Amino acid sequence: MDYLTRYKKPLLKGLVVGISVILAILILADIQSVIRVFTEINISLLPLIIILAPLNYLVRFFKWNFYLKIVGIHPEPRINKLIFMSGLAMTVTPGKVGELLKCYLLKEHMNAPVSQTSSIVMAERITDALSMVVLASLGALIYPYGKIVVSLCAAILIFAVLLFYFDSLFNLITVKLSKFKFLEKRISFLSEFQGSAKKLFSFPNLILAVGMGVISWGLEGFVIYFAVQALGSEITILSSIFVVSFSSLLGALSFLPGGLGVAEGSILTVLVLTGIGRDIAAAATIITRFSTLWLGVAIGILGLLVTQKELSKTKTLNN
Repeated sequence: MDYLTRYKKPLLKGLVVGISVILAILILADIQSVIRVFTEINISLLPLIIILAPLNYLVRFFKWNFYLKIVGIHPEPRINKLIFMSGLAMTVTPGKVGELLKCYLLKEHMNAPVSQTSSIVMAERITDALSMVVLASLGALIYPYGKIVVSLCAAILIFAVLLFYFDSLFNLITVKLSKFKFLEKRISFLSEFQGSAKKLFSFPNLILAVGMGVISWGLEGFVIYFAVQALGSEITILSSIFVVSFSSLLGALSFLPGGLGVAEGSILTVLVLTGIGRDIAAAATIITRFSTLWLGVAIGILGLLVTQKELSKTKTLNN
């Protein structure tokens, strides 16, 4: 299957929305002022800014591998790397549900059950969000307006973990769901899904996964720290980590593709609240989103193109 063609429409929509958001930021912050800020940027920091997001992806790849081993799925290492990369292209799909692409690719590669692999994608998203709650909680000590959002996210995520970890709670929900005819046939799938999720959410595995998430998303916090420095201003590391984690949580709650609009708006707003000029805050927002979102999407599209080629080659050889 040509997955790139299948997901072309949401990717193009995401790109159009992304460009629109950047234009809105430029207009709000005064285009000429932002352009002037960009012309004075310290380019020596740009390589560091660009490499931080891929380091995040590397740590997340370790977590992906960790989860695959827990559920007993062992894909060919090279294909596995490409499949993980492909998932990055789906960041701009609503709620990141497009990352289920990794499940379809694993099924095509080795007939891995989607009921198991989809639980991994779900666990990735929940533990990533929990990691951002941890990071945002540190910043919430400084910014009181973040406490309500962080607390709400923490409550939702903890409930989700408990739902999939405790059989009695999950069975109670599935009994209610089974009354709906369109869900009745999917109960067995949900049971297999929960069986895998329970392993992933055991306390030791949960702590390790959230710990890896704190490292990976903490790296993205440094993107803002160095971006602001490169643009000639200052921000504390704690504040920069809070900005990224808090904006990511708001973006996730919005369920908009890649949190587009919401994430950028919150980054810009919080940076201005820290005392940074609107023009520098706008430029830092654009740099941050390019590094932490669009660079990943570009890497993902490249990964998906190579993955499809490799899977087609393997299928031809097997036939």
